Amino acid sequence: MHTVTDALKETVALERQTMALYARFSERFASDRKISEFWFEMARDEARHVGALELVETVLQLRGVCERIDSTVFDQSTVTRSRTLLESAARESEGALSIQRALQMAVDIEESELEDVVGSLLRSVQQGGEYERFQRLLVHDLGNLSYMIECYCDDPDLLQRCDALVNRHAEALSAFER
Repeated sequence: MHTVTDALKETVALERQTMALYARFSERFASDRKISEFWFEMARDEARHVGALELVETVLQLRGVCERIDSTVFDQSTVTRSRTLLESAARESEGALSIQRALQMAVDIEESELEDVVGSLLRSVQQGGEYERFQRLLVHDLGNLSYMIECYCDDPDLLQRCDALVNRHAEALSAFER
């Protein structure tokens, strides 16, 4: 069993790994300004997730609920799969890497359910519209990822997977706003 603090710490670590991977992609593709800026923006948004989760931890500490065990916001198997995926992507990104492969990795990561864990943790605060902001940024990022796939990949299946993610998160945002 994990406490809310455990869940937050593990999730923040995964978001930092994702941020580092996207920052590495930004450096890797520095010769193409448009691609490099896209990856930098993806890294920046992961940094925002880290900050939002740290805010959640602070609010929950103030409420005295950080040591509570809450299995509804944390799924260890999701975290384990995400960690394995990110470690594999980091190793692969150390070698030669095409833009198509980097975009495939990003879709794999964004499909990994880690964003669902982040969303659940943000929703647990129920304050300040953090969940809504997170979903809006996520839909925006995924839309940009979809656009980059259209521009740089000849892989309709990858584009379809990304578009399905955009739609799923847009629907979650829409349901939240009702």
